[in-house]
Amino acid sequence: MARIYTSRFSNKELETGKYTVVGIVRSMPQFKVKYRIAGNIRQIAPPGYLWNENDREIFTEPYFKHLEKSGYSVIGSIIQSYLDEGKDVVLCCYEDVRKPGEWCHRLVFAEWWYKKTGQKAEELPDPSPDPGEKQRKKEEQKRREQEYEQLSFMDDLYRDMFPHYNI
Repeated sequence: MARIYTSRFSNKELETGKYTVVGIVRSMPQFKVKYRIAGNIRQIAPPGYLWNENDREIFTEPYFKHLEKSGYSVIGSIIQSYLDEGKDVVLCCYEDVRKPGEWCHRLVFAEWWYKKTGQKAEELPDPSPDPGEKQRKKEEQKRREQEYEQLSFMDDLYRDMFPHYNI
């Protein structure tokens, strides 16, 4: 049975040809992609008044209301028409949600879809380098350095308190 995923247009996995790729955006990519984009479901794209809302909690309720204007029956039938092509469907926009703290409307849509259908629309695995990995490694290095500094401080303290203490 074909499944629904979410992703970004820049995901290299889409180039495998295994998926029916569908936009859920206000405007389609202006950059070249190496796969076919089957269409765009504008009903899932966020309305203009939510375009610059960066707080997910503030965004969610009005976005759900926006989705309800079309409703599950309309959105579901559009998605089903793509599923009927026989491949997994990937609903795409632009953001790389692997970056720490990053989110976008496709993740909020996946929540709405799950509430309506009980079906999970998971993020399609992305084989490209994880942009958050470098930041996580930097944070880990900083944490280790702080631990080292703390140990060094303790060594100095022991030397002062106990001159015979030998490190």
